[in-house]
Amino acid sequence: MKLKNVLTGTVTEHACKGLFMAIGHQPNTAFLRGAVKLDEKGYIEVTPLDLTSVEGVFGCGDAVDPHYRQAITAAGSGCVAALDAERWLEARGLG
Repeated sequence: MKLKNVLTGTVTEHACKGLFMAIGHQPNTAFLRGAVKLDEKGYIEVTPLDLTSVEGVFGCGDAVDPHYRQAITAAGSGCVAALDAERWLEARGLG
């Protein structure tokens, strides 16, 4: 495997039999700073399911979950947020 240090440009080679890739160690939520409440690591703070500090804004997936991050749980969490957003819109005659 070849690895490139993106800061220095140095390329190193490593012999290995397998590789596990992990991504998403930082939530991509910087654009929400100041709009909804984030914790000190940048994750969106939500109620037990998906309600954020702003009414009508729902959080889900790796943006709210520092433990499982981008595991398949993010797909289920996204579905919950989508259904809640739909119900929120319908309750206000906007759906």
